Amino acid sequence: MITFTVKRILKRTSASAIPLEAGVKSSYFKLLFLDIGLLHSISGLYPKTMMVSDLNTVYMGGVSEQFVGQELLAYGDPFHRDSLYYWLRESRNSSAEIDYLIQRGGNVYPIEVKSGSTGRLKSMAIFMEQFKSEKGYKVSQAPYSEGRITEIPFYQIEKL
Repeated sequence: MITFTVKRILKRTSASAIPLEAGVKSSYFKLLFLDIGLLHSISGLYPKTMMVSDLNTVYMGGVSEQFVGQELLAYGDPFHRDSLYYWLRESRNSSAEIDYLIQRGGNVYPIEVKSGSTGRLKSMAIFMEQFKSEKGYKVSQAPYSEGRITEIPFYQIEKL
């Protein structure tokens, strides 16, 4: 019998230690579908989304986040099942969330996904300051731009 998974668990981590798995809070997680078509079908809004001219705006950017997660998994090491993580600041007065964290060697890189070409990066700034991150990534419709926060268009995610 052949079985397959239609979703992966996106683990919440405190990001306070490497490996990221050490800071996982197992009672908190998000689900990442492995196919945007499945996401549309399960949500029951597939016909409606097909009529929208910009699919990135559907679900307030949720489709864009799903797409980036799928791509990060697809470009990962085929011989090692990579885990994906996200970070949520635990503060009563203000919230901050990083869509994805990836670990490469001894470094943790935050990745923010924006459905349009613009968007504030308040959470990214908070994360980078708190964890002394030297590099972050913003994936959006904006053109490629390199700096402390490198902007990567959706079609170049493999560059991560």
